Amino acid sequence: MVNVKSTISFSRFTFTEQPSMNKLLLTILFSVLFEFSFCQSITTNGVSLTETGGAPSSCLTNGFKTLWPAVDLSPFVNCIELTTVGNSFESSAVWACDPINLGQNFKVTFTANFGSTTPAGDGIAFVLQTEGVPQVKGGQGGGIGYSYGNGAACMSGSCPISPSLAIEFDTYDHSSDPLTPPINDAACDHLSMQKNGLMDAFNTALSPTCLIASGSVVDGLDHNICISWDRTLLQLEVYFDGASVGVLNDNIAAPFSYFFNPGSVYWGFTSAKGPAPQLQNVCNVEMQTNIVSPSCAIALPAESLSLIAEQNYEITDPSVNLEWTAHGTSSVQSFELQRSSDGVSFQTFATILPENNETDHAYYFTDGSPVLGINYYRIRSMDYRNNSFYSNITSVQLKDAIDDIILFPNPVQDVLTISFNSIGKKEIGIAIYSLVGEMLLQEMLIGNHGPNHFKVATSDFPMGMYILQVGNGMTVQKIKFVKE
Repeated sequence: MVNVKSTISFSRFTFTEQPSMNKLLLTILFSVLFEFSFCQSITTNGVSLTETGGAPSSCLTNGFKTLWPAVDLSPFVNCIELTTVGNSFESSAVWACDPINLGQNFKVTFTANFGSTTPAGDGIAFVLQTEGVPQVKGGQGGGIGYSYGNGAACMSGSCPISPSLAIEFDTYDHSSDPLTPPINDAACDHLSMQKNGLMDAFNTALSPTCLIASGSVVDGLDHNICISWDRTLLQLEVYFDGASVGVLNDNIAAPFSYFFNPGSVYWGFTSAKGPAPQLQNVCNVEMQTNIVSPSCAIALPAESLSLIAEQNYEITDPSVNLEWTAHGTSSVQSFELQRSSDGVSFQTFATILPENNETDHAYYFTDGSPVLGINYYRIRSMDYRNNSFYSNITSVQLKDAIDDIILFPNPVQDVLTISFNSIGKKEIGIAIYSLVGEMLLQEMLIGNHGPNHFKVATSDFPMGMYILQVGNGMTVQKIKFVKE
């Protein structure tokens, strides 16, 4: 008897079955399809988008369209495969059919896998464009599916997608290619933002920035990416594996700046590769629009890392005591203490190595260089995969001032009492002048936080009016008194 095998293909998955296993395999197949029938690769505001079929140019509401070789792998996994393991040049695209309004905030999160073939590329781009949908795609290879590349397989008009703003995750260095003008590229795997499908420096909105400190993201792993547009702050920011890697401070919603009509802009992904296998994909794409806070900063759960900040009043120089408790730090690589004057742009001013254990541990640090006014603090916790997580944001307001100055008695005869409040423990200077500017007394005192009282002998002062000056090196206040 001849053992005959038949083959059933579903998308790019191939199942080989024995005739005796027909019923079992079909049962399993349809059970899987039923179980995952509601899983989709792309969602917008919680609504699962459906891949649009039919004519190549069709793109329906609440749908998305893939352009070959891109293929939607749902319902098995919530991924869109962008390039393949073939040995030829490729470029692909996937577009959401419904445009978004850049006059509103948005945040899109997804995972990206850049393949594992090194040193091959070429990368993936998140693209905002108004050329249209869905038959829009750029060139193969270095074009990453939105620019020229090798000039092949382009759709709609010329190769570059325009008008557009591409946030590219470029995994191949083309800076030495003999092109005019040359590509604004970098040797590392990097992020950059490019306008109108052009990769030269003139059309660079945000210059290339390395995605990671060393090594390559072409590692076969899924990388977490978040892109946010804050309409109020006018910031387009990109987080890669939990760390901010680029911020464009520009108004992409201004009419005629990037798009003629920023109220209706299409979005999606493009990708490309050269003549080497490179399996690139995006998964679990979630777009949120018109949200109050689009920030990509990931805060740790409240029970994981809690930061407290208080002004230190026990020393003369302004300082802030920071205290936090970490619950289990065996996977934590470092704590970065960050400070901001506006609560938005944070800078690291100290790095603390953790006590690697599974128990609760309290940490303390004193910031000796706070600024006058409000200081915002947070902690960035980095794990050993270089994923970043953030604590709560807390603030301390420093007032370098002396207030509530009271002199009594006034008029005075023998002893003048100077009463004032001090913010923190400070060195206080007092001086008494006549109305013609003659200094009669000068002393340096240590003022404690809160109410202070000092006595000055005035019995030897001639009768008349005087000026008392109280200062702490930063602020000076003057008040008049009369000697009888």
